Amino acid sequence: MTKKMFQVTRAGMVAVTIFICLNLLLDKKVMVGDGHIWERCAWLLISLVAFLAVSVLYEKKRKIFSVGYLFLLINVFIDGVLCPGYFTDSRLREMEREGVQEPQDFFLLYLGVYFIIMAVIFLYLLCVKQTTDEVKQSDFIRYKRADDITVFLMGIVILFLNFRLGTAGLVLYVPVFCYFSVRFLCTHGNLNLYTVGGLLGGLYCLYRVRTNRFLFIQYIMPLLLIFFLFVAVNDNYKKGKKVVPLLIFGIFVVMAYGMVSELVKLNLYYDRSYNILSEITNFKSIYDSCVRQVYRLFGVWTELGGNIIQHVKVHGFFHGITYVKSFAGYFGFEYVSLPLLSAKYISASYAQPGLIAEGYANFGVVGAVINMLIPFAIAEGSLTYFLKKRNVLALCILSVPYTKLLFDGGTINNMFFGIATCILAFAFSIFLHWIGVVLHGYGSGDIHFTKRKSVEDRTDEENI
Repeated sequence: MTKKMFQVTRAGMVAVTIFICLNLLLDKKVMVGDGHIWERCAWLLISLVAFLAVSVLYEKKRKIFSVGYLFLLINVFIDGVLCPGYFTDSRLREMEREGVQEPQDFFLLYLGVYFIIMAVIFLYLLCVKQTTDEVKQSDFIRYKRADDITVFLMGIVILFLNFRLGTAGLVLYVPVFCYFSVRFLCTHGNLNLYTVGGLLGGLYCLYRVRTNRFLFIQYIMPLLLIFFLFVAVNDNYKKGKKVVPLLIFGIFVVMAYGMVSELVKLNLYYDRSYNILSEITNFKSIYDSCVRQVYRLFGVWTELGGNIIQHVKVHGFFHGITYVKSFAGYFGFEYVSLPLLSAKYISASYAQPGLIAEGYANFGVVGAVINMLIPFAIAEGSLTYFLKKRNVLALCILSVPYTKLLFDGGTINNMFFGIATCILAFAFSIFLHWIGVVLHGYGSGDIHFTKRKSVEDRTDEENI
């Protein structure tokens, strides 16, 4: 199945790149209003070749369709090259409207950053140790009953904090919900008191965030990322008949949820009166909604990030102060929030500019490259550690922080905050290990699943 997942992404990117090139070449306004379109298309095709080369090497060396690969696919290639390539200067000018400022065309800048990133990742993959089938075929996760207790207790603490922090604090419970959900699903419904309590707490949080789709997605998306990893680790490498149907179903669910949640939001908060049943059965409404969802997932970062890049080209770099803005009041430097600055250009209240723009705003091209390599490095390091130890904390770090990065233009601070929430959920467990307290039965009763020893293997061990 993993092999098919890699093949589908490569075929998809070939199709999308060719579509964008044809779209540019057949658009008379673009051909007239923008120069060097043939050159632009040539660079897009070269960038595609670079992605395919790295993708094939990643598949050969890692053999796992992981979060690191998804980051490479979505953030580096789609957001970093294809979308800036599609939005030419003339198209950006067409998007300008009252209260919304569009940036210049920074395609060549994005392209330079992209090729540096791909070169570094290619060298990394050449040096990294190949993932063996023996490593893949181990137990998916090794749970300890003591971890159930400590994570459950930490979940109770987090829920009490939520009563003081309000809706914004609900994101702290995501790793706890992720832990117990995966434990329930991967142990084939094996329940205990702590799992039931953890899941009920998660359902309560989901109910609280039901009208906030970005918070709702932060609860659901980590489970999907873990599902991809579960399939990649446990399924036969070459089998993949279910990949295409699952992919089509997944796209349908995402688009349907995006459309319905948008209509609900407009009706609840903007006094609109859309008939949801009528809208979801209208072809034009469905098409327009799908276009908006695709733009919000991928294309919007060209606009928002471009405004930040243009801002620093005029006013100068921020030299790292956006990363530590919370300390501005203590050390006397200017408080600069890139999401707030980005929002001013589009008359909004908050707008994440994306990782490339964040890095460039602080340290130019070098900052943009480093900003993109840090999440990839953490994802790869967490994957290596997870494959070695089958540690649940590593699994949460591989999923929870990356939801905002993959689909919501999250920043480095968002990623580190996500990692901090994972560590918080396991705080009691980490503390017990650190001080060396051994409770009665601690470390015993480990729960292994996804691979069971045969009767013959157990008999051989007993004979030994």
